[in-house]
Formats: sequence, structure tokens, C-alpha cells
Amino acid sequence: MKSPSHKGGTSTPAQDCASCSGESRRSFCKSIAALGIGAVAIAPPLYACARMAIHPLEQTGLSGKEYPLTTLDNLDETPRLYAVVDTRRDAWVTSPNQAIGNVFIRKVTLPDGTVTAQAWQSVCPHAGCRIKVDTQKNPATGEMETLFFCPCHGDCFTFEGKRVQPETAKSARDMDSLETRVDESGRVFVKFQNFRLGDAAKVSV
Repeated sequence: MKSPSHKGGTSTPAQDCASCSGESRRSFCKSIAALGIGAVAIAPPLYACARMAIHPLEQTGLSGKEYPLTTLDNLDETPRLYAVVDTRRDAWVTSPNQAIGNVFIRKVTLPDGTVTAQAWQSVCPHAGCRIKVDTQKNPATGEMETLFFCPCHGDCFTFEGKRVQPETAKSARDMDSLETRVDESGRVFVKFQNFRLGDAAKVSV
């Protein structure tokens, strides 16, 4: 007996399986793409939540120490980021020369003519995201301006560490300033500290 003819558009079982397999692959790829887009969208808030949870537990015992980080000759009015390095210790491990945090430092001239340095913690007081210096549209004036900027929630701060729009800012306080000292040779020392996140009050931890 002759096999049935497959002319006239009738597909074979093998062709049907191939078609189903193709549809499954396309559906699978779409699902993976959607998951990827979703992961990118939720990454900043998840990071912020994680930082808010773990930040007070980090660098125990190191907050409050003074570190020589640069010299006045290396600074200008635009803040620069400097790593704070120390030895980390826990119950089991001692790790020398570890970065325990980052601070912004800039040179300022006081009204009496004294040239000194200002410093701030590099983490946003809102949820601990890493602040950067970037050219952004100033939300208060609409003009392009180089500012401190939090990429997680969009808060902008002036080079004095002040919130540009405190009435709408996510952060409940301005950037956390740090104590500085300049010695006779021009070395800049910064008292590194961590502060509790999310509060309107600046509380060291």
C-alpha cells in the first residue's frame, strides 16, 4: 500500500514537532529577555535595600580614626574621591591594606583667606548608594551643573554637600560631612566615620 501523499500543505508529524520546537524556543527566549529587563529594573532598589541592611555592620571598630589621604596641592574646588585603607579584623581573619570606605575631598578658601579642605562620606544618607560627581541638570534651576549625584534615587547635592531640593529629596538629610585637619606640610587628614542610614539626624555608628 502506498503511503498517503503530503502534497497540498498537509504537514508530517516531524514537521509539526519542528514547528512546536521553534515556537518553544522563541517563547523561552522572550521569557529570558523579560526576566533580564526586570532584573535590570529592580537592581538599584535591591542594592539600596541591601546596603541599608548591612552598612551599619561594616567596618566595626574603624569608624572615628584619622587618615592622611592627600595634600592641599593635589586638591581643587571640584571634589575628588579617595579610598580609605586600613586593616580589617574579624574573629578569624586579619586582612591588611583593605579599602574600608571612600570619601570626597575638595579645597576651599574660607572668608578669612585660609585655604583648607572639606570632606564628605561617599555613601548617600538615604540608603547607602555610592554618590558620584556628575554633570546633571540642576533640578532647582534647570541649568546643567556639576553636582554630587546619587544614581539610585536621583538626589542631587551641591559641592557644599547640601540637598539641592530638600523638600522633595529622598534623602532625609544632607551629605555627611567629615572632620578634616591640614598639618604644616599641607597633608590632609580625614576622620573617617560611618553614619546611620535613612534618618534625618546624623548619628555615627
